[in-house]
Amino acid sequence: MEWAIPEHERTYLRELAKKQAGYAALPVMQERRKMWYALNDGERNARPPVIIETWTFDRDFLPENVYMCSSETGRQIEKQLLRNVRNHEFIDDDKVIDDVFGIDWFVDMDEFGVKIEHETVKDFQGVETGFRYLHPIKDLKRDFALLKDAACSVDRNATMAWKAFLEELFDGVLKVELRTRLAWNAMLTNRVIELMGMEAFFMAMYDTPDDVHRLMAFLRDNALGVMRWAEAEGLLQQPGDSGALTGDVPRILFSLLP
Repeated sequence: MEWAIPEHERTYLRELAKKQAGYAALPVMQERRKMWYALNDGERNARPPVIIETWTFDRDFLPENVYMCSSETGRQIEKQLLRNVRNHEFIDDDKVIDDVFGIDWFVDMDEFGVKIEHETVKDFQGVETGFRYLHPIKDLKRDFALLKDAACSVDRNATMAWKAFLEELFDGVLKVELRTRLAWNAMLTNRVIELMGMEAFFMAMYDTPDDVHRLMAFLRDNALGVMRWAEAEGLLQQPGDSGALTGDVPRILFSLLP
């Protein structure tokens, strides 16, 4: 796979990366790391860190006019850098800004054997705001057979090519690290709502409780299957990673937040 960025965008992205690296070197970031470790180690009187999930209001936090890149690849990289830089400059919560540009493995996953489609609507500014899932399960007892075990694959060549591209771009400025975001499928009730909807789920608890137990057991086993696949493929931990903190959460097995 090939990625292209105009030279002026490369220069700008390196400068933006240097800004992130500068913030990562601030003494306060080390203090925040200690705070996260104290919480995770269960230390008495440890103060819980406070973070803001900026992705929930990107139209305000990362409006169109803050971007400088026009190429697709440049914009993708710029967005990730800006999320860290602007978080420190405008939010300054307990996130740890570090000198790392994290990337995902190129994983393809068919999680259930059925697609969960959704519809969106635009607000008066033309921004897609409201949405609804088109639930594939209409009747739990009847439609349970639609669900299949997750099928996963990883494209190592594409992943390594992307990593090498970024390492050349950020050489001497930021480290590039592979992370895994597959833990999202462990949010079982979230998956239930996507598959059948909250009202149908609550009614099924009363009407067909055995089928609800069966569904939750399937989702549990399916999530564990994905994690065991990722473990067997060696995707769960960055080689040499000591479990240091990055971004919002500890980077031990999974990087949970974008």
